[in-house]
Amino acid sequence: MIRPLALKSGDVVGLVAPSDAVEREGVEKSLEIVKSWGLKVKVGKHVYAKVGDFMAGTAEERMEDLKTMIFDDEVKAVWAASGGYAVTEVMPVFNRETIDHLKDHPKWFIGYSDMCMILNALTSFRMVSVMGPNMWGLHEWDKMSQETVCKMLFGEEVGGVGEKARWTVGLGGEAEGRIVASNLELLILSFGTRFDPIMYGEGDILLALEELDIDKSTLQRQIDVIFSHKRAKRIRGIIVGRLTNILEKSYPEWGMKVTAEELIRGRVKKVGLPLAFCGDFGHPEWAYGNFQEIKRFFHNRRFYPLPNGILTKLTVGEKECKLDFLEPVGNMENGNA
Repeated sequence: MIRPLALKSGDVVGLVAPSDAVEREGVEKSLEIVKSWGLKVKVGKHVYAKVGDFMAGTAEERMEDLKTMIFDDEVKAVWAASGGYAVTEVMPVFNRETIDHLKDHPKWFIGYSDMCMILNALTSFRMVSVMGPNMWGLHEWDKMSQETVCKMLFGEEVGGVGEKARWTVGLGGEAEGRIVASNLELLILSFGTRFDPIMYGEGDILLALEELDIDKSTLQRQIDVIFSHKRAKRIRGIIVGRLTNILEKSYPEWGMKVTAEELIRGRVKKVGLPLAFCGDFGHPEWAYGNFQEIKRFFHNRRFYPLPNGILTKLTVGEKECKLDFLEPVGNMENGNA
């Protein structure tokens, strides 16, 4: 895997909005945190643009910002402002010229939700990235979440996700592999494309998945599709993060009888893989439903960033779980691992 160089004080982070429109206030609060780490920031020209209430500028504008940051040698990390539903429009940026440039000049890419399509592409091209908070919400996650992202980017030791995280045992066992962390829907959307992180690459992998706002019947189909993948045997273990606002509109009677966790456990059990649930990464629970402003004060505000592409070990015991990172996240010397 190709690992970006660890950041150092004075390095530049490029902010892009590859998908949905974003509010300036939340971004600027989070940028102050990044600057406090000793980093400088370049904000993409169209980050605060809007097309109606949906996209952060036209597809051409968003691609322009993304390509500018990729080819700017001063920029050492590219951070997504927000998630959303429009990232598929910018994927043509990742052509042969861009990929060759990134292999010669590796950069950090950070974000989650819709940004996972880009992270999946990087994994398929054998490049390490970080599934972690988007910039817009960084200031709302707790201090440990912010500090862990900082440590990863600066090459400090991050041992993994320990036993004190909000784990729930799914199915016992141990597994090792390179981690592929993604939003579930974006992983499915990458299948059959050149951005498919399961199709491309060699060796075993551990999947780490989170999801938001889908029916349980859709969730069931998505899990089935994963295990029907042509290279599904690469998958040696699964971690499931927050399953936020998972409902069931089409089959409400069935939906009341089965939880999302039970549904996933039943399907993973058929293939005999270790399974753990971790309530410390993925879309925040407080941001959906009623009383959002109140809920953010007492709901879980932790987001453990997950480094795509590094070797990891998942241990699921009778009562405890942990995810160990078996190699450094950042590279202190050169671009290759």
